Amino acid sequence: MEVQIQAEKKDHSFFFLLINQIQCLITALKTESDPFIQRFKLKRDHTFDFPCFINQETNIALVGVGVGKKNIRSRINDLYNSIGHDNVQFINIGVAGGNERRTKIGQLFLVNEISDDSSTDKYYPDILIDHVLIEGPITTVNSPIDNGGNKYDLLVDMEAHEIFSVCSKLVPLHNIAIVKLVSDHMDVHVTKLDSNIISSLIKTKMDKIITFIEQFKLIGDMKSPLLSEVDMDWITKNKDKYHMTAAQVDLLINYVKGYRINNMKRPLPVINAEQPRSKLDQKNIFKYIREELKT
Repeated sequence: MEVQIQAEKKDHSFFFLLINQIQCLITALKTESDPFIQRFKLKRDHTFDFPCFINQETNIALVGVGVGKKNIRSRINDLYNSIGHDNVQFINIGVAGGNERRTKIGQLFLVNEISDDSSTDKYYPDILIDHVLIEGPITTVNSPIDNGGNKYDLLVDMEAHEIFSVCSKLVPLHNIAIVKLVSDHMDVHVTKLDSNIISSLIKTKMDKIITFIEQFKLIGDMKSPLLSEVDMDWITKNKDKYHMTAAQVDLLINYVKGYRINNMKRPLPVINAEQPRSKLDQKNIFKYIREELKT
């Protein structure tokens, strides 16, 4: 009987997701999940033994991973394996502590760099869409910070690094996003946050979050490769001419992808800078190329 029950639990009802793209929201707290469950009219899927909610008409799902890292890998992998195809976007949305000198309570950020207090690994999300959110780094920690958190540059949470690590093994980096809302300044007030405060903060930014989710979906809908052979040749030519480092090449590819999304038919700009004579020249030329791709 026990074996039969386990088998039934794995028979998840994702028949409606077999063709279309699915956007999967990832939250840690129930109070983070509730506003999105209500907004997207998501229904609990009881075939999962953890919080999972779906809307069959909009192809939006939400999975609750709990606070910290321990359940993230198993729950995301279980959901992903049940979907049946790889056209999936993962969007982690939740609250974070913020550096008091650089953030305000209720401020919304799109994370562009992810560090971990207990790891040397860093991740850089592949942000390709135009958006109005502020970009910034986040550090994932193993326990709540309530001493002011002055050692952290901007944001702190307990899940982002593990979420990105797991999702990056399942889908392309441009199909992963981390959106964080500042709920506290890592002081004694962090222990006094209740569900009403967190839900209220999320609801005040709900329209901006929804706009981002809709914009983000356009990236996942692209069927053909974003960069053509001509684009890749342009990258190689400028990489060689201006002696770019491996890190700069990775950034350049991201900048070109962003340019191509907003200029599907326009050729890439012609770069006529002189060859660099010093490291400073090289950095300035790279900055110039970046600015050209943003115009």
